[in-house]
Amino acid sequence: MDVTSPNGRRAFVELLVNMSLCDDSQLGRDTTMRYLPELRCWQIDCPDSSNDGSSSGVVSPYYFSNIICIADHLLGRHTRFFPATGDRPARKLERGESIMATVVIKDAFALAKRNASEDDRDEVKTLKKIRDTFKRKKPNGILYPKIVVGGRVSFNRGGQPVEDTTSAIYAGANDELLAIVSSDSLFRAHRRIVMKTIGEPLRTVRAVKEFVAVIYDAMKCHYTVVKLCKILHRDISDNNILVVRMKDGTVRGLLIDFDCAIDISKDKEGVRGEMTGTRPFMSLNNLLRSNVTRTSLDDWESMLYLLCWYATIGFGANGDRIEAQEPSTEQKLVKEQERLEQLPIARWRKGTLVAITREKLTNLRSLDNFKRDIVREFNKGTNNKELKDLALEL
Repeated sequence: MDVTSPNGRRAFVELLVNMSLCDDSQLGRDTTMRYLPELRCWQIDCPDSSNDGSSSGVVSPYYFSNIICIADHLLGRHTRFFPATGDRPARKLERGESIMATVVIKDAFALAKRNASEDDRDEVKTLKKIRDTFKRKKPNGILYPKIVVGGRVSFNRGGQPVEDTTSAIYAGANDELLAIVSSDSLFRAHRRIVMKTIGEPLRTVRAVKEFVAVIYDAMKCHYTVVKLCKILHRDISDNNILVVRMKDGTVRGLLIDFDCAIDISKDKEGVRGEMTGTRPFMSLNNLLRSNVTRTSLDDWESMLYLLCWYATIGFGANGDRIEAQEPSTEQKLVKEQERLEQLPIARWRKGTLVAITREKLTNLRSLDNFKRDIVREFNKGTNNKELKDLALEL
């Protein structure tokens, strides 16, 4: 738009006029979230889809005061997590006060099929299947993300409900942009999921024993979900395992984020040749986009990579991991970062997919290579015999 020319100035004026006529949703505002100044918190509308994934029209209000995780990338899922409650606060929160959360809300633009009832990879459907299956079969001692409600978010446009999807967002775009974003493979739907059980990031583990207990719980859940529900997670990573500190002081692990999960009893295409997951923790089968069927062994391989990474950086405040409050912290952090950057395992986390694949192939070519390149570099301050034994066993 060249505003130095008559046509450019006309186009600029037309843009301003059109913007003044837009409703809030067309200007990018999420009208399903509202700030309540009289309570000093936010209200968020959470839909609950029907069993087939289509809209049921049921919407429940929840309340939150802060965000615990946000992925503010221009592209991607734009995932956010809100600790919330279904009870409207009885009074105005004090400055700095947080709502007493009873649930966590996941809000994301996930890849989806245009017809919700045909979307077998819908995380809401997946979590409801797990919940209902576990309710019937009652497996013992499994901690899992228990969905309360969930579905696709809709907003009001011209008096009509409209699903918040990439199609709705780009409805008024020019032909050139529409040609890029209208592909079915790029279609995203705005989903909101309310879940019980609130945890902390995996990085908050304080010792080796805590870490082992957390990943044990997470993979026990993984095994049970595969066995009873025929659902394969396909994205074992540090962001998808939470630390849950129970009231009795015990520490447990929670496997979350079933965005990439598939029903292996139905989805025969997704178990081979499709790349999913988080780069540093992808299995070789995944990285190579092999035609070999993806199984739970690929997720166990991802767990091995996760274990090796945490064993390398160390744990907790008792000398295993460098903490910010320690003396000479800055020098120690710089020195530790320099050490990590030189290790073969650091090359799992940066560079191209080809480079990551080549490095892993080298490190895992033999048991001797694995010991030399990876296990030998486990953090020297960590009481890591258990982790060495576990890594070698895996």
